[in-house]
Amino acid sequence: MTQEDFTQTIGLCQFLPGPNIGNASIVLGKRWFGLKGSVVAFLGLFALPFVWVLALGAVYVHFSSVHVLRAIVTGVGAAGAGFFLATAIKLARPLASKPAGLVLALACLLAVAVGRISLFYVLPLGALAAMALSYRKLV
Repeated sequence: MTQEDFTQTIGLCQFLPGPNIGNASIVLGKRWFGLKGSVVAFLGLFALPFVWVLALGAVYVHFSSVHVLRAIVTGVGAAGAGFFLATAIKLARPLASKPAGLVLALACLLAVAVGRISLFYVLPLGALAAMALSYRKLV
């Protein structure tokens, strides 16, 4: 798989609804092994974690009154938020050299976070704006 092919696949998977890695498993499984490959790749990636989450959820419901367990769950949530922010910063670094891209990203963030506008409206408008800026070689 070439770097360009990987970038295009990840771009497609980020656009599709659902987790990127799940979408990638379906796309790559289908590409290499057909429909059966996509099903097996998806189940192979998500079946065991699904069972683990259900089991841990059952344990948490039973022991949710234990203060230490609640603190652990809160800490894991904070770590997940930190990983999310680190990934966002890492992915945003190439935008630093493109002011129009930064303005567009900030506009989308403000529209959703401050203006409370639905992503249903912001994503298509942002995509159209990005395509127009890309056409003019600003992004």
